[in-house]
Amino acid sequence: MTAELETSLVDGILTIRMNRPAKKNALTGEMYAAFTRALTEGETDPAVRVAVICGVPGAFSAGNDLEAFLAARNEPGPRPAHALIHALAAATLPLVAAVDGVAVGIGTTLLLHCDFVYATPGAKFSLPFINLGLCPEAGSSLLLPRLAGYHRAAQLLMLGEPFDAALAQSIGLVHEVCASDEVEARAQATARKLAAKPRRALRATKALLKRGEEPVATRVDAEIAEFSALLATPAAREIMGAFLEKRAPDRTLFD
Repeated sequence: MTAELETSLVDGILTIRMNRPAKKNALTGEMYAAFTRALTEGETDPAVRVAVICGVPGAFSAGNDLEAFLAARNEPGPRPAHALIHALAAATLPLVAAVDGVAVGIGTTLLLHCDFVYATPGAKFSLPFINLGLCPEAGSSLLLPRLAGYHRAAQLLMLGEPFDAALAQSIGLVHEVCASDEVEARAQATARKLAAKPRRALRATKALLKRGEEPVATRVDAEIAEFSALLATPAAREIMGAFLEKRAPDRTLFD
């Protein structure tokens, strides 16, 4: 990992911290690459059960480092940001974010791929792509209308004006607004709850939630398939057996 993108793993919780305070966590190619590695390695590491994404006080992320972004615009191959976006979109790992201060561009759009988002009252979100002569990214032209409705998404993406935590919460982008000195603790508390769940059941639930629009009967069949497979897992057998025997389940048997 780069010093500007720190990771730690404690009790199944992978914490990914953007740590470039002098630039308000503007993301460089190196930071994008480290972020992508952390997510992709976390997907297959049996010790990782959930990831928490955070920044520093006053800055979640100012988005792309424009100087680095423009310097690399003529380099061949996909941009490092694209790999991160694909990793976020493909993540089966539960993702929890703690947002304080600025969240610009990808600092906001990455939240659309998180399962829980906590923010401080002073958090400031921005989708300024139109004002840079660009278009939405990270699937935000699909995910934001799905979350907030077409007209609110049009307001945020076509005007590109900053918005506060209260609006972010009202459209469902933010799960909860909490004090600056509590936001990371709230994110970590939720991560601990998630880390205690059976891994396979948790990831199956997330995968079902993220499926696109489809007929109800198709979704029912997908749920039946997952449900039937999960019934045979050691975790499910242990949890139901413990319930019948009126004892605490042995969590070492959780997958």
